[in-house]
Amino acid sequence: MLNIEQLADQYGLTLCVECGKCVAICPIGEVFNNFSYEVSPRGVIERILIDPEIPHDDSMWFCLTCDLCTDLCPAGVRFRDFVEVARQWVIETGVTQFGSFCESCGVYLYPQYVLEYVKQTLGENTEEILNLCPRCRRYEIGGTIKTLLPGRFKLNSPRSRMGDNQ
Repeated sequence: MLNIEQLADQYGLTLCVECGKCVAICPIGEVFNNFSYEVSPRGVIERILIDPEIPHDDSMWFCLTCDLCTDLCPAGVRFRDFVEVARQWVIETGVTQFGSFCESCGVYLYPQYVLEYVKQTLGENTEEILNLCPRCRRYEIGGTIKTLLPGRFKLNSPRSRMGDNQ
């Protein structure tokens, strides 16, 4: 079973010197209207260190995993890596309402907040490409191409592909 204190040590959360550089550089304040200190890297770290449990609310789901906080952290806290592992653990325990998943295979893609922001920024037409993982998107595009170009993608024997008409 996952031990949050071990994860906090592994990803350097306990090394945090509370300088606030992660909060200053974090782009989620510019992306999301409902930004607050509690969902900032420092706010999540503080919460984990005070109450060593992975939050089952939405506080970890605002992180864009851009790694700017890690790049700027003087103490070497690897917040993005921690968030990615913690999200997977939360998903495995059945908390899925904050994530978006591939419509085809069910693999976790990204937080719902990110999906909503991208759709709002790029338009609703992007939804069909945002709801599939790269693997399933590749198969979907391949299938679409095959239907658009009938006759070009027939399953031929190796001889006919080599130009041998025997």
